[in-house]
Amino acid sequence: MRGIKSLALLSCLALSGCLEIEQTVTLTADGSGTQSVRMVIREGLLTELARRQPAARLGEQGDPLAVFHKEKVDKELTEAGLALTAHKVDRVSGMRHVDLTASFANFATLQKSPLCGSSAEWELQKGPKPGLGKLTLYPQGKIAWQQARQKAKSMATQLDPVAEAFLRKRQKELAGLDVVVRFKLPGKVFMWTKNMKKTGEQEVTAKVTAAQIKTAQDLVRRLAPRYEVIFDARGTKLFE
Repeated sequence: MRGIKSLALLSCLALSGCLEIEQTVTLTADGSGTQSVRMVIREGLLTELARRQPAARLGEQGDPLAVFHKEKVDKELTEAGLALTAHKVDRVSGMRHVDLTASFANFATLQKSPLCGSSAEWELQKGPKPGLGKLTLYPQGKIAWQQARQKAKSMATQLDPVAEAFLRKRQKELAGLDVVVRFKLPGKVFMWTKNMKKTGEQEVTAKVTAAQIKTAQDLVRRLAPRYEVIFDARGTKLFE
């Protein structure tokens, strides 16, 4: 989904301005589920997105306003195998709001969903012990996460002046950033990556805000994170 992907990528902190994105993925016992996205974005940032997207490149990169048009969202989700079940837009005090929900019939369809961006990779595997399942999301792809992890480790022992300068430039621009990723699982949660918190017996949530990004290492890790949870998969059909 070119248009939606263009905006979903904002969650990787690539652009500036007041931005709130809350995404919830609900996985049921048979592998079906829903993916909901709530986004609040400053009108000025949308103007900036459009300015950065020359008309000649719109066909390749997508229309940054497409996510606010139900017909476009419906068409592109359908092409990916998902079904749009809710779509609501609003404008309040210079902010543009959109709330949408899509359903998927199986995990393979979720893996093709454009709502996390064009680079996102989902994995569903058996857990470390019988009866456990493991759900993983790499919003910018697994390779990007591996590279970011190595970069952050090297920065712990050696100052990177370019990265530090980039951080200083971006810190002011990131004011107002608030990104939430939430997983709702079909069984009890047992373990999760440290960038997430257990927010319910069967739920984990990750939250990224501008205040959390204090060092260049923080920025590197949050540009390409990994979100992973291990849960009780007994009684499900996830691995049949």
